[in-house]
Amino acid sequence: MPGLQIGAPALDFMVPDIEGRQIRLSDYRGKKVLLTFFRFATCPFCTIRFSSLLREAQQYAEQGVQIIAVFESSAEYIQAYMGQRGLSFPVIADPEAKLYQLYGVQKSIPGLLLGMLRLPTLMRALFDPIFHMAKPDASIIRLPADFLIGSDQLIHAAYYGRDIGDHIPFSSIDRFAAQITLPVSEPHSV
Repeated sequence: MPGLQIGAPALDFMVPDIEGRQIRLSDYRGKKVLLTFFRFATCPFCTIRFSSLLREAQQYAEQGVQIIAVFESSAEYIQAYMGQRGLSFPVIADPEAKLYQLYGVQKSIPGLLLGMLRLPTLMRALFDPIFHMAKPDASIIRLPADFLIGSDQLIHAAYYGRDIGDHIPFSSIDRFAAQITLPVSEPHSV
């Protein structure tokens, strides 16, 4: 599968988040970043994952990991369905899928079908108080992806979801957060 590999430089971008703040990845140099690509704002699998990520965000911030979330939805759609959750990190609307293309995040019909087998997660999403059944405003066959980017702006993990509910395990993010980060100016091996 095409995409970014471990040790590759993170691809820089500058785009507004849903609140109009300019987000540039290179501004995070010297910090660890979880760049997480979701599907669309009313995706049931995304609802559960996003809720879990919001619960962990403060702990990750205390460990020096900054989170940037990307949805293929419009800013208005994200605000309507996710904004009420009290966002504690930047959320980017990418309805034209430019960042998805930049990072090699794929679409897959088999991935859609395989994801439907995640019945326990689907059921949890349906009973989430913030979940809304609404027509998707983006591709239903988009797969998620997650990138752990070191303070050196190199990819430490590139996790391309195999199905619509497949994100990097929180245990991988926890290990990344716990790693000692050397100052960017010092040479070191990854």
